[in-house]
Amino acid sequence: MSTIATLNFIQLQLTNVLGALMVVGVFGNILNCLVFLRKRLRSSPCSVFFAAASIANLIVMIYFIIPTIHSAYNAPAENSNLIYCKLRLYIRNALLVISRCYLTLACVACYAQSSRNARIREMFKPKVVLRIIVCIPIIWFIIPLHIPLSTTIKNGKCSMWAGPIALYHSLYICFVAAILPTSLMAIFSFMAYRNLQRMAHNVHPVSNAAQQQDNQHSEKMRLQQCDRQLSTMLFVQVIVYMIFTISYPINTLYNAAVLIIGGPKSTERAAIENFVLFMTSSFLLNFYSAASFFVFLTSGAFRKELRQVFFCIKP
Repeated sequence: MSTIATLNFIQLQLTNVLGALMVVGVFGNILNCLVFLRKRLRSSPCSVFFAAASIANLIVMIYFIIPTIHSAYNAPAENSNLIYCKLRLYIRNALLVISRCYLTLACVACYAQSSRNARIREMFKPKVVLRIIVCIPIIWFIIPLHIPLSTTIKNGKCSMWAGPIALYHSLYICFVAAILPTSLMAIFSFMAYRNLQRMAHNVHPVSNAAQQQDNQHSEKMRLQQCDRQLSTMLFVQVIVYMIFTISYPINTLYNAAVLIIGGPKSTERAAIENFVLFMTSSFLLNFYSAASFFVFLTSGAFRKELRQVFFCIKP
């Protein structure tokens, strides 16, 4: 079997895997929402942003995987319908960035909640969090308008790789998918970790002089423990995000550079590049969207809340 045939066969099998991944991811992200919106957790803005990111991941998987599976066995619809050609990449890009933005905001919220500064803690009141969640999709459906404006059907293929827009889009992807979110996640996760370490060291036994003070101390300790558990889940989620998404902007930049440099390509090289593009832009990104449930499942607090969810659902 030739290299091209082998790559096509592997890509077809991985596309089928995406179907199973979508089913698992949809149920997993629904369970994420049910857990993080429970009364004990939804008081934390970090938890609410987790739920919002799970909804965005759920939508992007359904929106992208179903047409991808259809295109594996039929002629891609975007190659014959100009409107769908312009909208498919645009909507998917916006949904992915929205998910990243919610995860980044979860890091910022985790830092704010663990801060000693009362003004910083007040930044993420419930009403403010809800407004942010509503505004984020509006912003990220406006910023990438260059995608539908520059995407067209050329030589029977839907593509936006034409002229200088290729380099601009690759730099845009590198910034919004890698540089900006990973930098902010790393910075605020580190600061939240330091705040939580200080909180742990500053815990002192409460006096038995007043029962009311003891109750207040217990409630404060419960909330701090909840924040620490959410922070642990957040740190793991950030690491998984970096592992699965960092290859996409790198490959996008490579494709733009190749297009600008020009030159002939062999059929085998084109097949390899298409396969790498599929792996980075389709398989790994959707794998991350489905994997969040299993990342959260590593937390004992999440498993405890999940058991409560199943207990409530059970007839």
